[in-house]
Amino acid sequence: MMDLVWSQRIAEAYPTLFPRRLRQAHMALISWAEDANPDGWPTPSDVERFARLYGVPRGPLGALVGMLSRQPVNDRRVVVWVDAVRDPDAATPHLIRQHDHKVVRAFGWFCATTDLGWLKLRAPVLH
Repeated sequence: MMDLVWSQRIAEAYPTLFPRRLRQAHMALISWAEDANPDGWPTPSDVERFARLYGVPRGPLGALVGMLSRQPVNDRRVVVWVDAVRDPDAATPHLIRQHDHKVVRAFGWFCATTDLGWLKLRAPVLH
């Protein structure tokens, strides 16, 4: 019963927490990856493409699907993605705290949905 209450609260919070364009990008990304990728889940390059296509920041979009981006200090042009879906141990609290509140909120929403069992991968594939 408690899971049902939490599921409803999390689902109801989605449109309040995230702008319409980001939600559209998120849903399109999830739908596309389901058929396009072997494990049915977005890859970092998918996040990059959909962020550009929808004109949304890649950080929050990636976080909504369990990915955190960071730029190494020695090369600001390179983006390194940490994939908490395929490698949960890589998403350390220290890394999470380095992001702004929009990314942390999106990643928190993703973690809450994962805890409720909303994420169902066929078999994780590392990219």
